[in-house]
Amino acid sequence: MISIRREMLAVSPVILTFLRLVPSTVLLRDDAVLLKGRQGPQPNIQKFFNTTETTWTFITTEKSKIECKMDVTLDMNDTFVMLQTAFSIKGFRANVTNLGMFEKLDVKEENDTTFNAIILSNPGRKPYGREHLLFQSRDNTCGVFLVAIYEPAHQWYEMRVRNSTLRRPRLPCVMHFLKTIRRKGKRRQVYTQGCQKICYPRPE
Repeated sequence: MISIRREMLAVSPVILTFLRLVPSTVLLRDDAVLLKGRQGPQPNIQKFFNTTETTWTFITTEKSKIECKMDVTLDMNDTFVMLQTAFSIKGFRANVTNLGMFEKLDVKEENDTTFNAIILSNPGRKPYGREHLLFQSRDNTCGVFLVAIYEPAHQWYEMRVRNSTLRRPRLPCVMHFLKTIRRKGKRRQVYTQGCQKICYPRPE
């Protein structure tokens, strides 16, 4: 049976109740998405980043002390997306501008024009990593990513959720994340309700 940290339950009580009742081998269906036996349509990373909402990293297998990690789309065209990434570490907030060149990774059909990844760089610098979208909900509000850094080489998984659906992340997305990280390291929660105060402080 799947267990979820208490902090996650406080944010998503619906998910917590569901996961307590359903075994980990459960078969979930979200119309076009069947999580056991076959996958849904090819993930489209352009659709995922095509939003004015803040996107939060909700859960991760990454081991650092980074908290409250968020992405905001600044600009996007057919070849790249520019993101403002902010996070908190040991009480300090950091902001980084990332340029993501759209890429196709592990695509079975050569003629498929759908991008499912970005090659990461800071403006004017050489690429330093990539983000591969493995799964996204049909409404594009939740996605499972494999993030890889080149030097030093390491990778981890993230589940990202748009700000408007933080209280109820899409269940197929949650289940896909849990299935993906099975035996691939411990998960930790990056987003808590306090992140809203850190990133959107009220004026004095």
